[in-house]
Amino acid sequence: MARNTLVLYFRMAFQMAVCLYTSRVVLRMLGVQDYGIYDVVAGIVVMLSFLNNSLTTCTLRFITVALGKGEHAYLNDVYSVSISIHVLMALFVLLLGETVGLWYVLTQLVFPPEMLWPVVVCYQCSLAMGMLMIVSMPYNATIIAYERMTAFAGITVMDAMLKLGVASALCLFAEGRRLVPYALLMLCAAVITRVSYSVYCRRAFPQLRFHFCRDRGIVREMLSFAGWSTFGNASIACNTQGLNLVLNSVGGPAVNAARGVAFQVQMAVTQFVASFQMAINPQITKSYAQGDVARTRELVLRSSRLSYMMILIIAIPLFLAAPWVLDVWLDRVPDHAVNFMRLMLLTSMVDAIANPMMIAAAATGRIRRYHTCIGTILLLTLPVAMVCVKWLAMPVEAVFVVLLLMTVLAQCARMVLCRSLFGLGISDFCRRVLSRVVIVSVLTVAPLSVLFRHVADVWQAVGACFLSGAWLVAVIVAVGLQGDERMFMVEKIRNSIIGKLLRRRFRKEEIQKV
Repeated sequence: MARNTLVLYFRMAFQMAVCLYTSRVVLRMLGVQDYGIYDVVAGIVVMLSFLNNSLTTCTLRFITVALGKGEHAYLNDVYSVSISIHVLMALFVLLLGETVGLWYVLTQLVFPPEMLWPVVVCYQCSLAMGMLMIVSMPYNATIIAYERMTAFAGITVMDAMLKLGVASALCLFAEGRRLVPYALLMLCAAVITRVSYSVYCRRAFPQLRFHFCRDRGIVREMLSFAGWSTFGNASIACNTQGLNLVLNSVGGPAVNAARGVAFQVQMAVTQFVASFQMAINPQITKSYAQGDVARTRELVLRSSRLSYMMILIIAIPLFLAAPWVLDVWLDRVPDHAVNFMRLMLLTSMVDAIANPMMIAAAATGRIRRYHTCIGTILLLTLPVAMVCVKWLAMPVEAVFVVLLLMTVLAQCARMVLCRSLFGLGISDFCRRVLSRVVIVSVLTVAPLSVLFRHVADVWQAVGACFLSGAWLVAVIVAVGLQGDERMFMVEKIRNSIIGKLLRRRFRKEEIQKV
């Protein structure tokens, strides 16, 4: 787990830097209006393919369980069934996209009339990219289940570099006519990435070969699991792309551009903790599959707490220095981007605690009650947000305030549900996770907010970010970590290259004294 986490962190750091720079270039090349149009059009396709998220979770769960049990014939059947189901899902999304989706784009989406042709081209390219993503998900899930994180990191880094190349190539086209070339080039980059996943799986896992599996039991079991997951994933789609459509109906492409900028920052921060979670998630599922429920609970408690601590290191400086960060990052900062970014960062901090509990709940296979309850709570976000901004005429920031409140409420319900699913005690969770989370947050946010009040320019903001990062790490090590975790860190530092150099230097000094 430590090796995989390290590999994923190198991948994350590089990908985050490239993606943030790419977003800056794309926003400058396309302009606020075209950037907002592409963000909301691509979001419609993501919303139409919300069923794919359910199938992806299902595929990853069943492949990981089969690996944990060592059932190779069953593993190959699951792999084949998942490919067949994803192909059918891609065709279903195509049908939805060319009917319901296209109707919404042409009749409900807010954009200037002269942009009709570029919007249609962007939509068709996004739809093709969505289908490619769906059919390649079984390969992604297989790589993660086998914990081949080096390969996964390499392909995702290649994908980030392709997108950077696309953004750089926009300068070859005339200003104001870059939206269509951007959509076409992004489609080409997606084709290359998806082919890379499938080629790697063919070479790395020769024991897995697609065949038409007629085992109705596996098909029924996977579809049942995916069916109940659909409800929960529909709520996620509504809370991301659905809210983006609400923003479009209120403020048009300009507000979508602000949300797109904030979303890029949120994704970069989330990737920081997702790298750690991606390395530990297969272990949670395999532990439950092997009957070691006590280890499953221990992994959930540790990963929930450590995930929050990791995201806190980046999220708090970004939250406090948001105006200066966006001003340095972007040539033109869209209105509302600062407030959107801060609210989305707070939501990500709550989600960081929740993700290990989601993985453990999925590992049990008994997800009907879980997804019904959590999905119902999160689905309420969209209608409540619409009432706030359209009927009560609240500021557009109210959309993300509602999302944050619903996310907190869902986390409270998740704690109760996980107690019945795999025996996760609420008192243990409060004592080992929430209490440390609250203490660390108070000890860091209070003094750092005072520090950032005295920041007057960009350079002072940079210095304050470095100071806040050091203070956050110190508080987390002193208060956020348990004793055995601090000892583990000390031992790793002692065995690292820096530790060896320091010991060598101390030995030389002792020899000189003698």
